[in-house]
Amino acid sequence: MFKKTTLSLALLGATTIANADVLTTVKPLGFIASAITDGVTNTQVLLPTSASPHDYSLKPSDVEKLQSANLVVWVGEEMESFLEKSVDNLAKEKVLTLEDVEEIKHIVEHTKEEKEEHHDHDHKHEHKHEHKHDHKHEHKHNGHDHDHDEDWHIWLSPVASEKIAEQIAMRLSQQMPEQKAKIEENLANFKVALNTKSAEIAKQFENVKEKGYYTFHDAYGYFEKTYGLNSLGSFTINPTIAPGAKTLNAIKKNIAKNKAVCLFAEPQFTPKVIESLSKGTSAKVGQLDPLGAKVELGKDAYPQFLQYLADQFSECLAK
Repeated sequence: MFKKTTLSLALLGATTIANADVLTTVKPLGFIASAITDGVTNTQVLLPTSASPHDYSLKPSDVEKLQSANLVVWVGEEMESFLEKSVDNLAKEKVLTLEDVEEIKHIVEHTKEEKEEHHDHDHKHEHKHEHKHDHKHEHKHNGHDHDHDEDWHIWLSPVASEKIAEQIAMRLSQQMPEQKAKIEENLANFKVALNTKSAEIAKQFENVKEKGYYTFHDAYGYFEKTYGLNSLGSFTINPTIAPGAKTLNAIKKNIAKNKAVCLFAEPQFTPKVIESLSKGTSAKVGQLDPLGAKVELGKDAYPQFLQYLADQFSECLAK
């Protein structure tokens, strides 16, 4: 009886591994994972698209999903601080922390350095000091430094997303060596589709990339840099903190001065401030969805997500 039970459990364990899910925190990471897991295993997403990773609260059902997943893919503490304790309770081999990947860290740090160089070039020392005092927030949590000047919306970078796909493929190949050939095929197909779509989007933006606009929060830097878009700034760097009256007045003046064409809101937040800022100006109000609510998971989801975001930019900028 004991031997039979042991054998049954072993078979059950093998089945569980073969059919294990990849669980990503946000949907765009799910888009990338879906391309790699196609025909291999399933991909699930933890957060609903109506929620923001900046201020989400875990439900008991979320904890169950985390514990039962074979691979949990998250950006890390810088983006999803709500997940720190839960992830610490999982086996290390079940967790892919993207902010710990050297190639991805290099992309983020290089972008931060470019921003600082641009800031130093454009502003006097006194203004620079005041700006950093107001907007650079560093704190320690559980012994880790958090620097909110770094942009961890890495799924909006086609380059970083290719690195994310490589990491997921590597981890799945380790866990499911019998599927390695299929996983490598999926990764190769993802890279081809990504490069093709990125070239198409670059052409799409050729006639609008000089037009200036403001976004709700500072999340689109990688996308903007990739396609040469003309961002004039954002209303708030941290979306959980509303901009003050002084900041709003400065933006209002800059909207007129820089002849901003669009002001972009987001479905995850409902900032009435954007509509009020557009009044009395020629700027139109558009909407950007950095989480891809209307895109369904699937092997071609990530290129579709990039196209979805490109169309949202173009729809307003082309008017």
